[in-house]
Order: sequence, then structure tokens, then C-alpha cells
Amino acid sequence: MSSQPQPLLAGTGRRCTNPPPNIAHGGWGAQKHEQAEGIDMDLWVTALALSDNTTTALFLDIDIQILTNQVADRIRATVSQATGLPVQNIRASATHTHSGPVPYKSWIEKGFEMVEPWFENLYRWCAEAAVEAIANLQEVTVRSGRGECHINVNRRATSPKGDLFLGKNRSGPCDHEVVVVKLDELDSTPVATLVNYACHPTIMGPPNRLITPDYPGAMKRVVEEAVGGHCLFLQGAAGDQGPVQGFQGDPKLYRKLGAVLGHEVAKIALGLNHVPSGESFKEIIPSGAPLGMYNEQFATIAGTPVQVLDCEVPVPLREGLPEKKPATEKLQFWKDKLTAARARNDEPAITEAIYMARRADIQLRMADDFGGKTNAGVRTHIIRFGDIAFVGCNIEPFCEIGMYVKKHSPFPITFMSGYTNGRMAYMATAEEWPKGGYEVENSPFGQSAAESLQREIIQSLHSLVEKK
Repeated sequence: MSSQPQPLLAGTGRRCTNPPPNIAHGGWGAQKHEQAEGIDMDLWVTALALSDNTTTALFLDIDIQILTNQVADRIRATVSQATGLPVQNIRASATHTHSGPVPYKSWIEKGFEMVEPWFENLYRWCAEAAVEAIANLQEVTVRSGRGECHINVNRRATSPKGDLFLGKNRSGPCDHEVVVVKLDELDSTPVATLVNYACHPTIMGPPNRLITPDYPGAMKRVVEEAVGGHCLFLQGAAGDQGPVQGFQGDPKLYRKLGAVLGHEVAKIALGLNHVPSGESFKEIIPSGAPLGMYNEQFATIAGTPVQVLDCEVPVPLREGLPEKKPATEKLQFWKDKLTAARARNDEPAITEAIYMARRADIQLRMADDFGGKTNAGVRTHIIRFGDIAFVGCNIEPFCEIGMYVKKHSPFPITFMSGYTNGRMAYMATAEEWPKGGYEVENSPFGQSAAESLQREIIQSLHSLVEKK
């Protein structure tokens, strides 16, 4: 006699993660300030726990620019200690907002003394949200849908002289797909809405001096107001995807574009519960006209089993990576130039020094992390529940990587995300790699890295299907 499938349990928790309002901020090479001047919208960490009574997995959606590998490890270890969950069952995801605290020290000095204490609080807030989510576990139904939103565009633009820059490339690859998973209590009370969409949260740019979650924060608020429950944003394969209006200083813009995405998500989510997927005839009621009555049907999908796969996928690195000694000297040179330019209030020199210090810092980090190596392991984390797979990697993948994984996945619904459990660098496709540009020049990965990663991810997804 076959056993009945276990129900899926889900619960959510949340904490506000606001830093001091004058913390070291942004990190743009073109910004003139070092410290934030206030908070425009609260930052959050939202936790979602999922369980089939055998395996429990946990998502953390964190409003932050970057989770370094070290910070992600600390978050996962702290949450594991607080909840008793294995570290590998915990996923820490960054929304990638570029208008929060700086994630590490570079050329910004003022306000940086507040960053480490804020991180200490962040670890605690993540653990508290996770404990709350597990305490709220209850049986849920699962529904999913797709839509489209056009607030993103390929950002690898080419100037009239042929130089690549971060702008708008309307003819370049772009993933407009919005993937939504909705979890409800058995009485249809909303528990959580999960959203996967690929776009850099860089609507706010160098002129902005306020802390914001950028469009993901605005989107989540629109969804929660319209749908109910908690909304989690799992950033997509956004390495080459930017907003249709970017690098701005007016906070109204990220709120409006976030609302555009939020309304698309809300339309999808509300339709899953209110637009029938089918019906059976019930009766005809006599009236001025005969009125047909139906038993409405709203399709659900399988929510169990819950499975987790946590591994590293080896990919090739490119030749000619930066060396640590010259990279260190170059960064110090431009930091000294910046100090001198500020002392004499030389604005053009300040602008140049900030830009060059930012680029030198990126090169130094590559030298620290990858110097002397020929390959590196990409952290790859998969949470599967029922017919849905959530793939996350600690890179900034180009959208074509995400589209490939979603297309070739054996699961009906697949989320593909970067910015998960740490951050290494951009990963370009083999086609885009020879073109160079910011993302390729500041990445350690070789031309065939994306193909290696895609192949291993698809194999891993198939292995989970076979274990069912």
C-alpha cells in the first residue's frame, strides 16, 4: 500500500535591518560622498522555512548589495546554531541593492567604523527571522505562475566609438520573465509570495545619498499590500541586466519602477487564487436569464518532497589575473591621490581618484581570491520542493545562463539566481566573453566557465528528480 505524500509546511519571519543613517554608503566610483545622509525606506531580512517533516530548508532574502563568501558563511552558521538546521539547508540571498551600506572596505573611510557593528546585528536579525519562520510552520498549498515585466534591459551598451559601457542595449539579450510561487494556508490565507526577476537594483546611483532597498523593496511592499503575507525577492541572473532608468538620485524613481514590477507580481499571484484554471458544472438557477453555477477549480502543484543540494562546481579561470603586490600599490596610490585632492578641494581630481581607486580595489580583490589558480569552485545551492527548484550561485551570472537553466531544467518551475551564499564575480557567456567590457574585465572566469556551470547545474537538477 503506497504512503500518502507528506504535506508541505511553510512559515515566515522578518526583521528590519536598518544601519545607522550615516554609515559608509554606496561604493560607486563616481559618487562624491562617503556617508549616507538618511534612510528613505527600511531594509529587511525575510525568512521562509519549508518542511516536509523530514527535511527543513530555509531561505533568507536580505536587502544588501553583496554577501561576501565570509559574511554568507557567518550568517548561515549563526542561523544554523539558532535553529538547529544543517548549514547546507540554509540559503542566504542578497537583493543586490546598490544604495545600502558598503559591504567591505575600499576607498571609503568615513562611516566605515559602523559597518562591522551593523554586520554583527545583521547576523542576529537573520537568526531571529529564521527562528520566527520555523515557529510559524503550517501546512500550505502551492501555486505558481509566470508573467513579464519590462523595467529591465541589457546593460552592455556600445558607444559610437565602439567602447562598451553600462547603459541600454535594446537589442541585447534580456530576460523579462517574472516567475512567482505563492504559498497559502489551507483556508487560502496568504503566507508567502516568492519572486524571481533579473535586474540590477541600480536605479539609484552615484547622486543618491540615502539608504534604500531600491526597486526590490518597493516591489515587495506593493505585493504585500495587494496580496497579503510576506514577499521574498530572489534576484535572478542579472549580471548583464540593468534598469530602464538607472544611476539616478531621485528616490521616487525606484519606488515607481518597483511598483511596476510589484503590480505584475500581484496580478500573477492574485490570479492564481481567483482566476479559475477549470470548473465543473453545478446547476442552473432560474432568474431573468438562466444563470449557470460552477464548482471552480484552482490548480495547485506538488510541494513535496523537500530536498537540498549544496556543492561547488569547478570552472576554469582566465589567464593573466591581477597580481596582489602591484594591485595593492595601485590602490594605495589612488587613495593617496584622493586624500590630496580632497585637501585642496580639486573636484576633477577627486572624481578621477575615486573612480580609479574603485577599479583598483576590484583588481586587488581578484588577486586576493584567485591569484595563482587555474580554476575555482562556484557555490551552487539548490532547494527543491515538489515540482519547483530554486537554484542559487555565488556569482553574478549573465541572463543567458539563467534562461538556459530555466529552459533545460527538468522541473516545471525553476528559479535561477545569482547573489546566493556569497559573491565571487561576474560570469559572462562564451559569446559575450570576447567582447570584453566591465563585467568581463573585472571577472576571473574563463570563456568556457558558463558552459561548465550550466552543464553541472542541469545534471544536478536531474539527480534530484531521480531521487524522488
